[in-house]
Amino acid sequence: MDWLKFSVLVLTGLFAVYEYAIVRRFMVLEKPTQPDIGGGKVRHPLSTLIYVLLLGTDVLATVIYALRFQSGGVANATAWAAVFSLGVCLAIAIWWIVPLGDSPPTEDFHNIPVPVSLEQTLRAVQIASASFFLLGFVCLCASVASSS
Repeated sequence: MDWLKFSVLVLTGLFAVYEYAIVRRFMVLEKPTQPDIGGGKVRHPLSTLIYVLLLGTDVLATVIYALRFQSGGVANATAWAAVFSLGVCLAIAIWWIVPLGDSPPTEDFHNIPVPVSLEQTLRAVQIASASFFLLGFVCLCASVASSS
């Protein structure tokens, strides 16, 4: 196993464990330990800037890994599936988690009050992000296993 495969697997694995811990915290705790979203700013447990930068680095490393394949096959297909899944996680982090934590909306685009509590929305977004991250990690593991 070369350094790129190893670093991509380790970095993605660490993020997968981190995402699982976030979802586990939301599932176990009824109320988050941080202030209510409506009452104050809720920060991602890891600083959002650091989280997005590390996630972007992980996606970039996975793209570099996927570009190394010269021909199609299972390893190539699962590598690009991992890139897609991790890209979705990055998009969720940029367009959902950061804005919901920084300035939560009280109305939608048509000036209708948001019917669901923002805590439930943030919880659903975190669970979706963790699901895509798990899918990306499984695809990446399948790619590494099938390329060897």
